[in-house]
Amino acid sequence: MICLTGDCHGEFNRFSRKQRMQLPFELTKNDLVIICGDMGLLWAKDREFAYNQKWLSALPFTILWVQGNHENYDMIAEYPVCAWHGGKARHIVEDKIILLERGQVFELEGKSFFTFGGASSHDVQGGILDRSSPTYEKERRQANKRGLPYRVRGVSWWEQELPSAEEMQEGRDNLSRHGYVVDYVITHCLSGRMQGRLDVVRSVSKGGDSARDILTDYFDEIEEKLKYEHWFCGHYHENIRLDEKHTVIYEDILALQ
Repeated sequence: MICLTGDCHGEFNRFSRKQRMQLPFELTKNDLVIICGDMGLLWAKDREFAYNQKWLSALPFTILWVQGNHENYDMIAEYPVCAWHGGKARHIVEDKIILLERGQVFELEGKSFFTFGGASSHDVQGGILDRSSPTYEKERRQANKRGLPYRVRGVSWWEQELPSAEEMQEGRDNLSRHGYVVDYVITHCLSGRMQGRLDVVRSVSKGGDSARDILTDYFDEIEEKLKYEHWFCGHYHENIRLDEKHTVIYEDILALQ
């Protein structure tokens, strides 16, 4: 069985035995759970990371994930890329916690999955600050005084949250090899067009999380050509089925039928 869930941000209570007992199905050693970005495991090399890595590794199922915007991309880069089920992946813990790289098509339990993580951070109204800048402390104090969220380059924000031209082209090439037909799409954010629909469903724009960028435009391009059964994403901290082909997922754990 393959299941999906959304952003964790380093909080993994939904995977506890108590929470799993509330699910209408049992997760076993044969099952896969895909996190649609912002897993938050790789954030800092501290005791919390060591504890969570060990705790997650002891769960009965295998965890797969795509990148979000709140990930430490420097830590991610320390893990080597390898071939896995038809695509490129990084084993954070061998065969237990596996990152699915951008622009890949994986074959899992007889189904094909196109994966493409990443998104723009929207909690940066106070700016993306650089600790090497002579104005860093002044900018930080101003953001704190105004109550504006900010991120710090290389500490809580990485430019790799958005893809490179090479990653996007690799996605096109891999989809072309599959005739632009897959069963499922797993991303962190939506296409620009579907973000607009999400705003309508929510009856109000949530601000920056609905802004267009190179990745949402890329997904618009992909959606024009791609044939797929369903598209799943996280990022928006909502559990919403937008239509018969798009689901935004947050804390729910959904099983593919």
